[in-house]
Amino acid sequence: MMKGIAVVGLCIGFLINVAWAQDNWQSVTDSESVFQQGYAQVISSSEEGQSRYRATRAAQVVAQRDLLEALQGLTLTGSTSVADGMLESDQIKTSVEGFLKGAIKCGEKYYPEQRYAEVCMRINIRGRGGMYENMLPLFMQDRMVKDKKPDYQPAQEAVPANDSADLGKQEEAKAEGTPSNDIADPYDGLIVDARGFQFRPAMVNRILTEREQVVFDPSKILSNILVERGCGGFTSDSDKAKVMLENWGSKNPMLVKCTDVDQFTDAKISLDDAEILYKHNLKSNLFAQARVVFMVQ
Repeated sequence: MMKGIAVVGLCIGFLINVAWAQDNWQSVTDSESVFQQGYAQVISSSEEGQSRYRATRAAQVVAQRDLLEALQGLTLTGSTSVADGMLESDQIKTSVEGFLKGAIKCGEKYYPEQRYAEVCMRINIRGRGGMYENMLPLFMQDRMVKDKKPDYQPAQEAVPANDSADLGKQEEAKAEGTPSNDIADPYDGLIVDARGFQFRPAMVNRILTEREQVVFDPSKILSNILVERGCGGFTSDSDKAKVMLENWGSKNPMLVKCTDVDQFTDAKISLDDAEILYKHNLKSNLFAQARVVFMVQ
C-alpha cells in the first residue's frame, strides 16, 4: 500500500515538474543571448482546430522555420550575419540547413479546448552535435574570415611590457638566480573587458593588436575545444567570468582592457598586453584551450 502511494506521489511530482517547465518556456533567439546560453530556443504554435497529432506536427514545422530564422540572424564575423554567409557560400548554406536536423524537442503541450499545440525546440551552438561541430570543416579550411590579418609576433628587440605583476616576478627571478624570462606562475586564462564598446558575440571573435595583428582567433584553438567552447565565453559580470574560466581549468587569469573594437566582433588590445599574453601563452597554452571570456555590456 505504502509502495503504491509512493509511486503515485512520484508520478504527480513528475507531472508537476513537467507542467512547471512548460509554463516557463522561454525563447532564446537574439544573437547575444544565443551565444551566452550556448543554444537557440523557440516556442512555436500551430493553428487552432486540429487533432493533437496534426497540431503538434504543425507546431514543430513552424518551430523549425523559426529556428532557421534565429540561426540566420546570428553574427558570423564582423558585420556579417549567418544569412549573409549563406548567400555568399554554398558550403555555409548547406551546413546551416543540414544543421537543423539536429534540433531537439524540449517540450510540447496540447490545448484540447482550442485544439492547438505549442512546441519548444532547441538547437545547440556548442558541444556535440552543435553548430561549431557542424561547421568545423569550414573553420579548419579557414573559410570563415575574409579579411585575413598577420599573426602577432613580438619584436626581437621588444622590451618586456611594463606590467607590475610581471616585473615583480622578474625581480624575484633575479634574486633567486633564475632566468627572468622563466615565468613561474603564468597566466592560464584571459578576461577581455569590452564593456563600453559595441562588441558582439559571434561565431568568430578575434583579439587584435592596435596594429591589426591577430593575437587570438579560431585557428589558435584545438578543434575539440572549439566545438565545446567556440571562441570562448561571454558575460557582463567579472565574477561570472572568473567562475567560467575556473570551470575550464584556469587558476590565474589575466584581465585586459579592450582599447577599441573593429567591425563589432574584433577586440583590440595594446601592444604591451599582447606581449605579455604571447609570453604567458607559450607556457600555459590558454589560447589552444580557448580559456578566454569576453565581458560585454
